[in-house]
Amino acid sequence: MLPEHQMNQPLVALDIGSTKVACAIGLPREPGPGFELLGTSLIPYQTLSDAWLGDPLTVGRTIEQALEAAAVSGDFHRALVAFSHPLLVSEHVTASVTLGDEPIAVRERDLERLAARALDHVLSVDREPLVIERLSCAGNGFESVREPLGLTATRLTGAFHIVTMPTAARRALVQAVEFAGLDVAQLTLSLQAVTAAGSSAGSPARCLVVDVGGVNTDVGLFVDGQLHALQTVPWGGLTLAMEVAKASRVTVEHAVTLSLEGRASRKPEIRQLLEDALPRLQSAIHRLLEGQPLPDTALVCGRGALIDGMVEWLEEVTEITTSVTRSPQTHTMTDLARQIGVSACLGLLEAATSRTDGFDTRSARLVDRLIDRTRTLLTEYF
Repeated sequence: MLPEHQMNQPLVALDIGSTKVACAIGLPREPGPGFELLGTSLIPYQTLSDAWLGDPLTVGRTIEQALEAAAVSGDFHRALVAFSHPLLVSEHVTASVTLGDEPIAVRERDLERLAARALDHVLSVDREPLVIERLSCAGNGFESVREPLGLTATRLTGAFHIVTMPTAARRALVQAVEFAGLDVAQLTLSLQAVTAAGSSAGSPARCLVVDVGGVNTDVGLFVDGQLHALQTVPWGGLTLAMEVAKASRVTVEHAVTLSLEGRASRKPEIRQLLEDALPRLQSAIHRLLEGQPLPDTALVCGRGALIDGMVEWLEEVTEITTSVTRSPQTHTMTDLARQIGVSACLGLLEAATSRTDGFDTRSARLVDRLIDRTRTLLTEYF
């Protein structure tokens, strides 16, 4: 839930991808959860490149265009940002902290210490955390408890799912947003943001979500709305378009359109390029689901949801009922590409203005504190 002093201020949400910047601006409802959508926009980059984070100035200018295209007047200073990266690393970590010689109640600061201890195991000097999910906790007399506040124990153990990203990528992303005159209030994995967008319509207990972006594809397993596991494949829609451009000797912009024909393309070389790439994605899905109960449903989001035959292919390889996911707030938009493109932004606004079990605007400050603490330990001891 947002702090009270921010409830009457419009919120800017950005989904920064390798082919476009999506923007949504909403005003939190007062009283009550939710928001009033003031405007949206979807602005492609003038020059498509698979090294988009290498040019923060270009990204910053595109963010400015997206803000202008949203056509919402106001003085905006802070942004909620969703994105992904080909070099994400997902790890499961177990950590423990001592609470006292006698059983005492678990406090909020004990959970922060526990998360910091988990970060000590995975964080290096060139990586920073993007996702810190506490999956379960155990102590004297209890186990497999996700929220242990108030329970008593002498020692607390926690299981975490942590996703880290390159420090250089985070720095470039923050720089790009600052070029546009905004401060980053929160960084969120696009996969989580899109899932939050669809959660208002009700989420299944176990859900497989495949987010096919421009240069990478994230495959996530969500259990009760919480990200339990993640696989990242360094391939996406723009990657396919680059391959099509080379094989067909056309411009990248034209190849983007051709690549969307997917498995229904009349050109056999385009169909073959897609078929050659899909086994990598299939392997990532199998690794993610290995030893797990079969999810109740599968969702496809991101640019890849527009590739003809992608939904059907996912149903074939997983035997799970699959559909395209997007925010219910996009029902008035007639363009499917726009519906999919702005859904992550709407998910950010939904999560920031509602009580959810996922991320919220406080997570950025918590992560910063945990990073500072871990950096101090690395500096002092190494």
